[in-house]
Amino acid sequence: MIKVQAAGFSDIGKVRKANEDCFLLNEPIGLYVVADGMGGHRGGGVASRIAVETINGFMASPSQEFSDADGTHTVEAQSSAANRLCQSIFLANQKIYAQSVSDKTCRGMGTTVSALYLAGNSIITANVGDSPIYLLRNREIETLYTPHTLLHERKKIPKSMEGRFSESKLAHILTRAVGIRSEVGVDLVETPCFSEDIVVLCSDGLSGKISREEIRDLVYQNDSQSACRKLTDLANQRGGEDNISVIVVRVTSSNERPANRLFGRIVGIPAWIASLFRAKKRS
Repeated sequence: MIKVQAAGFSDIGKVRKANEDCFLLNEPIGLYVVADGMGGHRGGGVASRIAVETINGFMASPSQEFSDADGTHTVEAQSSAANRLCQSIFLANQKIYAQSVSDKTCRGMGTTVSALYLAGNSIITANVGDSPIYLLRNREIETLYTPHTLLHERKKIPKSMEGRFSESKLAHILTRAVGIRSEVGVDLVETPCFSEDIVVLCSDGLSGKISREEIRDLVYQNDSQSACRKLTDLANQRGGEDNISVIVVRVTSSNERPANRLFGRIVGIPAWIASLFRAKKRS
């Protein structure tokens, strides 16, 4: 069983008139979510709230199932827990898209979603958009998400647009978000969890102002709650042009044996491959 100490914090920042971020800590089931909303007269805040509430409701209700009549929502999940997390995001996408179509004040709304689910003895992360997820392990920091931006996916830039935008602008143009279309693709990472692992989820209002190395150092130097506050304060000191949200999840206990720690560094390794390596090592 995984035991954690977790904290989260969200701030409107120094410029925005409303906070369109939404975050969730559901420690009893091991679920943590950051959603950064956008679009519409009031749609950003609506979209991020729907996403967080839908994901939480689905994951907290084992009997609830996702209906995918046309089979368009598929993902190559490595476990049933990972598949269920993805299904919760598919359902959130359906709800947000349906409201954006029916309510003109929410037309075009959407949200990023970055989610962490601690199940069994695994760290499972799923994301849509550019809200980062970081794993801190052995005093190093790694990414557990795929940024869905034009900068990251340069092949999607139309030739007519090449050269018109700087890298900093391309880094903020999303290629994917929850609720924008009737379907959405979700990126997934599943990896073993070890004691002293730390996972940080945040919106780009924070990651756009603070380097990965600074995030790592502040988190290691402070408890989870203090780290959230200090990271937020630093982002605001550097301009605070966007809403700022951050969650720090610190693993205090895990069943994974230290002898297997090497395999935890292979992010996203299929469980059956890892089991072969472990079996060979035991023999």
